Amino acid sequence: MAIYTEISFRDMEPSPAVEVLVHKHVRKLESSFNNITACRITVEAPHKHRLRGNLFNVRIDIAVPQAEVVSTRDAGVNVAHEQVSVAIRDAFTAVRRRLTRHKAKLRIDHHIPAALPTGVLKKISHIDDFGIIETSDGREIYLHRNSLVTGNFDKLKTGDILRFNEELGEKGPQASSAHWNGRHSVKQIEPNASEDAV
Repeated sequence: MAIYTEISFRDMEPSPAVEVLVHKHVRKLESSFNNITACRITVEAPHKHRLRGNLFNVRIDIAVPQAEVVSTRDAGVNVAHEQVSVAIRDAFTAVRRRLTRHKAKLRIDHHIPAALPTGVLKKISHIDDFGIIETSDGREIYLHRNSLVTGNFDKLKTGDILRFNEELGEKGPQASSAHWNGRHSVKQIEPNASEDAV
């Protein structure tokens, strides 16, 4: 799923080269953090009065489930930020560290209680960001990409086992949080030789 990305420029002309660089960094983030829903980047060159050139400020706002992760690289901190590429790189490095901490916190806060109900993934749509979990009694539970706390949504397959917290949504029961619990193994039943005998 492509992350919604919004790039804005302040006190400087919009730059296609900067936009390409930002999108490259966003794709790298997406490969490591699969539950980012939006990324807003502001590139600013506010210090035009300096003799050595502009020092760029870069602010990144990342929307993830249950939080917003923000990283700001202030031009006053690093003279190397006269190069916009360095300022962008440093801002994305900082936001990556914050996302890693947020991900670890989610794992701690959403430990998997033994009593959580378990179901088998009956349907999965990676394009539309949802799946359907079927419980042992035949009920269907809606699963959205953002509800998956542990596991990688893009690697889910039908037959996977999920443990989940259930809540009532607009369209019926849905998983408020879900945890990947492994692959569902189906044993092949070999025909009994005695049954085949005439």
